Amino acid sequence: MARSNKSFRIPSASHAPLALALCVALASVSVACGRTSIGSSSAEGGASSGTGGTGGTAGTGGTGGTAGTGGTGGTGGTGGTGGTGGTGGTGGTGGIPPICINDWDCDDLNFCTTDLCIDSQCDYQQKDSDDDGFVDEVCGGVDCNDLNPNVNPSEPEICTDAADNDCNGVADCSDPACVNAPACGCIPDPNGENCTNGVDDDCDTTVDCNDADCIGTPACGCTQDEVGLCDDGIDNDCDTQIDCDDSDCTSSTNCQCQATQEICNNNLDEDCDLLIDCADPDCAGTTWCACIPPGTPEMCNDNVDNDCDTFVDCADADCAISSFCATCIPEICDNGVDDDCDNLIDCADDACAFAPNCTPTPEICNNGLDDDNDTLIDCADPDCSNNPLCLIQQSNCLTAKLISGTGTFTGDTTGNIGEFIGSCGGGAGEAIFYFVLTAPSFVHLDSVGTSFDSVLYVRFGSCEDGKEIGCDDDSGGYQWSAALDFTILYPGTYYVYLDGFTIDPQFGANEGPFVLNAQIVPNPPEICGDSLDNDGDHYVDCADVDCVNDPNCFNCNNGNPPGPEIGIAACTDGQDNDCDGDPDCADDDCSASPYALTECCNGTDQNDNGIPDDFSCQCVSDNDCMSSMICYTHSVWTCGYPCYQFFGEVCPSVALGSYCNMATGQCEF
Repeated sequence: MARSNKSFRIPSASHAPLALALCVALASVSVACGRTSIGSSSAEGGASSGTGGTGGTAGTGGTGGTAGTGGTGGTGGTGGTGGTGGTGGTGGTGGIPPICINDWDCDDLNFCTTDLCIDSQCDYQQKDSDDDGFVDEVCGGVDCNDLNPNVNPSEPEICTDAADNDCNGVADCSDPACVNAPACGCIPDPNGENCTNGVDDDCDTTVDCNDADCIGTPACGCTQDEVGLCDDGIDNDCDTQIDCDDSDCTSSTNCQCQATQEICNNNLDEDCDLLIDCADPDCAGTTWCACIPPGTPEMCNDNVDNDCDTFVDCADADCAISSFCATCIPEICDNGVDDDCDNLIDCADDACAFAPNCTPTPEICNNGLDDDNDTLIDCADPDCSNNPLCLIQQSNCLTAKLISGTGTFTGDTTGNIGEFIGSCGGGAGEAIFYFVLTAPSFVHLDSVGTSFDSVLYVRFGSCEDGKEIGCDDDSGGYQWSAALDFTILYPGTYYVYLDGFTIDPQFGANEGPFVLNAQIVPNPPEICGDSLDNDGDHYVDCADVDCVNDPNCFNCNNGNPPGPEIGIAACTDGQDNDCDGDPDCADDDCSASPYALTECCNGTDQNDNGIPDDFSCQCVSDNDCMSSMICYTHSVWTCGYPCYQFFGEVCPSVALGSYCNMATGQCEF
């Protein structure tokens, strides 16, 4: 066994005071995310004085700065003998302040400013979306959730609202402040979010008008119609129809163009997304854009991706010297033509990044364009994370939909771009859900009723890189539906991906209307004899006090009552304490390390890395661990030293996708 690259140290002082001091220091520094005023400085006028004899030449008034104060007039020259003093210069005129009609006129393209039009003048303030007096941490502030006024570093932890109120990295039952609380964990209101009460009713950590459920409601503002607002991704008039789906927008040029079907082999951009043929996601899986590896050498004039590198004809580097591509010229950025033959037009082409007509604008979330030039388009852009259209698609981690409990959830994956894939398939676009467990629970998921060949997979802790704990393709028993059963899942956050199995070269992507059926049963009873921890208390079968008197467990430990095989004493006594057939180190409870496979829970350092037992001792609480260790109850349920006492990042090895939380000393997700 190779020596572990994780080393252990006992720090000379606790890290917690250092972290607190750093937080206080940050809070005392004014960090500017963007400008707060325009033209705050002004030019100051100068003047020249006259010379003796002849009156001084009048000083020239200074020119006013933009939206600033007029310059000061020049001082008159001093008269010489018999001369007349010069006349003072005229003060300069102040600059013209920015004139605006609405807030959009003041948009400075800075995510970190709130741009307001007040009395026809633009006012710029650091963004504080929840008005709690703390700027969002992504803009240099210390508010870890700027969509909830009950979350910021000055708030005490509330143990029943699903939010990390005090911004220490853990919420509710996982927060040390809730250890002795009479109750912890959030129970969603069955009526959903109330948009006017200042409370997070649906336990999604966003409140009132910051909650996507409230966008397009009278409580959060509605317009008379959608005319002139057909490309902002918002149901402005609250009629449940967004942008081009609203009849108010039928005459919009953009909507008429977007409704046009892209033709995938003619070098034209029919649907106005600045993407041509196979560069357009609409063409994924079509005859021209699909290829079976390894393919054949690229032909440069057939509009087909012959060599399976996703580039077609002149967009493929293999065709750089082909006579068919001799007409390719540097991209012209305002003519609607793919001049350089890369299937990208005008501002969608990297060659136009600095063209005047391609200056970034705020991201519009439903036009297929990278409006703000950050390489992220529409719902893939964090600017669109709270956009209603993107939330309906729920196609990425930014817009995952909450499963609040047992129920049926529907939607449509048509047009969703695949960002993830499970171990059992999932090459098409997906819809992403998440659920938060506050108690051990039985969980069943299936896609019965879905219109396409679907797969289901689940990850724990992190949407992007959490550990996959289950994946299924066709076990649902009905029309290629999938099903997953988890006898027990412990408290934490889980992400569910309902994905299309593949993109077929002939028939296209597995996509369309879907159904997700979820059953969540908290605190199920223990079944004695199935080798599973059914009730989630981390004691299995005869090790569980619920099974002590079960016929298969009664006095099974050499005539003595059974007990858990947990801790150094139980793992070194030569007994099969839990009657599972495996005594001491042969029992997984005594050899539980996820990476130090040669370690056993016996109080010694068997792999010679300086860490005795090295996460090998199973535990239910800190009482099961040596006095200097803690039970990692937020991830792997094994004993270890606090994560901040290791050199380097130990958590990715202990629990994939986790990070070290200084407040708890545990690996968190």
